Amino acid sequence: MTEQATAQTVAETPSEPIMMAYYRTWRDVTMPHDANSNLPDENVTAMTDIPEGVDIVSVFHYVNPGTDQQKFWDTLKNTYVPTLHARGTRVIRTIDIREIWNVPHAGAKPTTAEYDAYAQQLIDTYLTPWNLDGLDIDMESTLSASQEEMAVGTFKALSSKLGPVSNTGKLLIYDTNKDNHSLFKKVAPYCDYLFVQAYGRSVASLDRTWDTYKTSITTQQFLPGVSFPEEQDHNRWNDTIDPYETSRAHAYATWNPKDGQKGGMFVYAIDRDGKQFGDDTITKTDFSWTKRLINTMKNP
Repeated sequence: MTEQATAQTVAETPSEPIMMAYYRTWRDVTMPHDANSNLPDENVTAMTDIPEGVDIVSVFHYVNPGTDQQKFWDTLKNTYVPTLHARGTRVIRTIDIREIWNVPHAGAKPTTAEYDAYAQQLIDTYLTPWNLDGLDIDMESTLSASQEEMAVGTFKALSSKLGPVSNTGKLLIYDTNKDNHSLFKKVAPYCDYLFVQAYGRSVASLDRTWDTYKTSITTQQFLPGVSFPEEQDHNRWNDTIDPYETSRAHAYATWNPKDGQKGGMFVYAIDRDGKQFGDDTITKTDFSWTKRLINTMKNP
């Protein structure tokens, strides 16, 4: 077999599906219990409690103004990231689409230099201080033509430093609750993965959603996600209702597009693994759902 043929065979061989998890920083044990909550329970989960089978974890961050969060950021840098890296888990940061299109510019439109400077500023702000492995862009908005144009410009500028075009090994990920839409069609070549927030949806809807994306990405870039029930949440997604074998989460783990193997799946609010809707207590988890989903994907 020629070297070229060998490389082509490797490229065509499906990789093992990945598990990604969103980790809510305000529930980390180093954060005050009221960082983003009015519940009395103290936080009990550390980022390093996450199971070793999780391939990518996102620093999903929001805290109330004035919260003392320095201990978390110091622990992230000095303990969490080095420990997770040693396991082979990549750590990324999620930011909102507003951070992508809101480009500072002097003239009517940003220049290439202004886009490049802003892309570097995003990396310097969100990745470099903690040695993180990439950005995840959360897109749940409707953009104006001007906002979309600037978002495309920022993605293009980021693509030289993150994502598949950059060859840096750093990730650029797009996550959304939408079917394929105008912005993604323009930036898909710059993205490693597409995460679809398919919370509460039927498995059949994944086929319909995939059909809208199949001209923009490969099946192995497509990852649907489920949500554990957050505390005081009114969204009754019901993704993780026992028994496991008949749950939506299990169905997502076994589902694949008709065109090939999916890239994997993700879970939101991994610290709530095992909780049922309406349970607002803050307690430790054994991550049994996440572990079973990983096992199901790898051993369908």
